[in-house]
Amino acid sequence: MKYLLFILVFFLTACVSGEKIIRDHVEIEVYTYEKEGSVYASAMPALRTQSELQEYARRFEYILINVSEIHLPAKADTRNAIWSLYPDTIKLKKLYLQEFAKDKRLADYMKASYVAINRKKLRGKALFSEDELMEVASKFFYCDAVFPDTTIQTHICIGLNGVSEASWDKDFLLLEAFCYEVIFDDLLSDNSLIDRSYSVAKQNSVDQLKPSIVSLDLFLNDVRLALFEKMKNDEILKEVLLKYYSSNKRNLAFRIK
Repeated sequence: MKYLLFILVFFLTACVSGEKIIRDHVEIEVYTYEKEGSVYASAMPALRTQSELQEYARRFEYILINVSEIHLPAKADTRNAIWSLYPDTIKLKKLYLQEFAKDKRLADYMKASYVAINRKKLRGKALFSEDELMEVASKFFYCDAVFPDTTIQTHICIGLNGVSEASWDKDFLLLEAFCYEVIFDDLLSDNSLIDRSYSVAKQNSVDQLKPSIVSLDLFLNDVRLALFEKMKNDEILKEVLLKYYSSNKRNLAFRIK
């Protein structure tokens, strides 16, 4: 009986398509805003509240936001045309979900992550090193603005980060989603280890570079690069990442050597 159950689970997860995973587990959330007296709408994907994947929502939402073609600048006209269907939210959600479901690259990443969770043991998992893990994780600590008093503004965000500026030859998307999941799991805890370590690293970067300011723009760039480097070598960040990996490696579509 146990063997037959394994065969059934293997068959179901092997045959499920990325498109079906998207249609079964993703919903579209509509947001409205007012501009010059008129109401406009935008929309974003999210895991369904009742989805069995909710425990891993952050990794899937990272993939949905950062992989989908519909979010590319070239698709702006398509996005706006669908959003303009508001207040017909039923049709808006249907057409927007279709854009995600027919996205082959997105479907492949969604399937890889889904199958890893449901099958546990996978052959041919992507392999990353600890150095690659830290390189990717460091890019989420992004200095994005500097004010006249030399205060640096930093974002740790699903979209605004240093990943988009990185010129990596290797595909790190699954590793990016994992790092995002771990970092925010820790940041939203009552006693965040990463927040304390990152705050110290940021202040140290500012203090080291402030005496040699040439211009605010150069100062911002220098602090950004310095913070990346500090977080790449941060032992607390590494410890949190590896501890989370150890607890979740059976449900991830990659391995860290």
